[in-house]
Amino acid sequence: MFSRILVALDGSEISHTAYARALEFAKADKAELHVVTVVNTPHLWKDDSPANQTQASTDANLLINELESDAKEAGISFIPHIVTGHPGDRIVSTADEIDADLIVVGSLGKSNLDRLLLGSVSAYVTQYSQRNILVIRG
Repeated sequence: MFSRILVALDGSEISHTAYARALEFAKADKAELHVVTVVNTPHLWKDDSPANQTQASTDANLLINELESDAKEAGISFIPHIVTGHPGDRIVSTADEIDADLIVVGSLGKSNLDRLLLGSVSAYVTQYSQRNILVIRG
């Protein structure tokens, strides 16, 4: 059914749940599993100093390496994508670049006020992508 699955990771518990679900789909369909994590995104409330940007990049690499072994053990093709920019935009553009059949994202189920103030990556992806999307609720 699916040949290329893209799952978005940010290190949160819900993104790990999304990854586990994407891994199940990839194994069942013998699909490529593409994993995207977005680093170096400026926020008004976050310290974006070069030291923190370097740490974010290091954390992303550690996360990718940790999860890659799970996929390899399951015999799944694992392709990492560590990108910079707006998370929602970069998830959508990465899905387009690889021609993903399915995007898997986690959602914390924020209130409408939280979405208005903070934004929601899953809401952005569902609004701007024309691809199949599975939103895992936390």
